[in-house]
Amino acid sequence: MTTNTDIDSNIIIRIAARGDGMTADGRPFAMTAPGDRIAADGSVIAGPARATPPCAHFPQCGGCQLQHLNDDAYAAYVRDRVIGGLAGQDISAGDVLAAYVSPPQTRSRASFKAMMHGTQVAIGFNAARSHDIVDMRMCSVLHPALFNLLDPLRSLVRRLGKQKRLVEIGMTLADQGVDLMVKGITTHSLPDTEWLSDFAANNKLARLSIDEGEGPETRWEPDPVTVALGGIAVGLPIGAFLQATKD
Repeated sequence: MTTNTDIDSNIIIRIAARGDGMTADGRPFAMTAPGDRIAADGSVIAGPARATPPCAHFPQCGGCQLQHLNDDAYAAYVRDRVIGGLAGQDISAGDVLAAYVSPPQTRSRASFKAMMHGTQVAIGFNAARSHDIVDMRMCSVLHPALFNLLDPLRSLVRRLGKQKRLVEIGMTLADQGVDLMVKGITTHSLPDTEWLSDFAANNKLARLSIDEGEGPETRWEPDPVTVALGGIAVGLPIGAFLQATKD
């Protein structure tokens, strides 16, 4: 029979809710995985649950937190969070199925931040524990239809944004294409309005909505935007919640 005294206190035994690895005696270590060993000098000896992060922006980008875990370890972490959440409410989880891990490049909705400094526009997710924007040049999570809009959006922010003013961008992949909502830009002229229409048409958007401070206003929607739920096309309101992947 194994007792607590038999557990090596320098081994990471689980991932805590905020993503740090935890030893048996409760010490947190960032960027560790179950099975890692903490050496006497504080360095990490990799265990079997580690994986090579696929994204060049990891761990600076705050969009992903656990790319250093392999799929089995990540699925176990998600499952344990469900069990732990129920236990915190004095509810026995019973049988909990393994978590489903979505394939790469399938996330079909995302919210980004953008800001212009001079002629340069940074667009992406905030850095981990920071308000700084990581200028996204690759992403192993986003559906290509969303990622491919980032460069065109840099042009949009460059034309209609203001220096050092935050622009918020929401994208959802609908049946007709990408549903795009942008907050923090202004259109004060007919040329700007025409440019926006051309932007939407050239990028084959399903819908383009702009929020200039009084809520989102649809500027482009050639056909009603829908999303298929169980094979049935359902109208998609601006900013509506959907699960992150079609799966």
